[in-house]
Amino acid sequence: MEFAIICVVHRTAGVIRLPVNRLHVELTNCCDFSCEFCPDSIMKRGRATMPFEMLKSILESARGIATLVMFHVMGEPTLYPRLPDAARYAADLGHNVCITTNGSRIDVHLMNELYAAGVKEIIISLQTPDEGSFRLRGAKGLTFTSYAANVASLAKAFLLNGGHNTQRLTVSFLSSPLRRLLIPVAGNVSIADTSAALQTHLSRWAAALLKNSPYEGRLPIVESVIKKARCYKGNSVHLAGNLYFTTRIAGDWRKPEEVKIVGARIGYCPALEDNFGILCNGDYVFCCTDYDGATTTANFKDMGILDYLNSKPVQQIVKAFRHYSVIHPYCRRCIGDKSFLNSIVKQVGSILYFKVMR
Repeated sequence: MEFAIICVVHRTAGVIRLPVNRLHVELTNCCDFSCEFCPDSIMKRGRATMPFEMLKSILESARGIATLVMFHVMGEPTLYPRLPDAARYAADLGHNVCITTNGSRIDVHLMNELYAAGVKEIIISLQTPDEGSFRLRGAKGLTFTSYAANVASLAKAFLLNGGHNTQRLTVSFLSSPLRRLLIPVAGNVSIADTSAALQTHLSRWAAALLKNSPYEGRLPIVESVIKKARCYKGNSVHLAGNLYFTTRIAGDWRKPEEVKIVGARIGYCPALEDNFGILCNGDYVFCCTDYDGATTTANFKDMGILDYLNSKPVQQIVKAFRHYSVIHPYCRRCIGDKSFLNSIVKQVGSILYFKVMR
């Protein structure tokens, strides 16, 4: 009997296995919200929009580099004047495209236009599910009632259109367990501090989206899944078709420079092996949380994407994290905290979260 030996060779960039999960491309760092849990208000970069020709070059160079292209680092992508064109260009190159929006400016027409352009997933960052928490968004001139009605209309139109077959609509929520520890620089960010509170929010929104629709009969099934949701981890709830809820823990990425931090020395972050970003001016950043370009070591105009991933600073960061060592000042600040004890908890917690819980 003869046996065939199949050898699968994976493309790599140094120690990084390709493709990485996500490439974040920042179309603009302008936003119409000013969320208290977001660093938009302390960002020092000037407001800008990525030139369309640069975007095209990035998308052409990114083929085979990432599984998913996300049009988001900072900013609201629906403010980009050529968003459907950007999505279509990326999809025509074979990219899986995801757009994350705060949901304030997207209507049913734009949603359908983006799906027609080839977008695989639209994520509505609902985040704040009730009127009280919506005040954290700094959404001038927009009431929670009208905002919630728009999100509901998008979801209902998506379902009535057959769930767009293989395309997905996700409504994303935040939870805030142990918020004094996890988000001490924004301690007033209380959204869903307990699993019971998170489940209540999800149940209310599931009813709002599914009642009086052809999928209302799924509510008992959806409720059974919601009862398993926990505030201290990410959750995914399938509503109907390709409509989903997801939840994630509010992070501590809004750290003003004047806040003294006990920097991390040990810890783990999957950035660069899991995702990296390109800001609207072409600067590379190590991860999707680097809002001010603190980890920038090169610009796309001067260095191609593969050369960047193969560069010495990038390779050093990845190798260090594989040994649970934190060497870059931004990473030390990101994983660190205001007190020695909290910093130790977060350093150990980063390893447990990314290596075990996630």
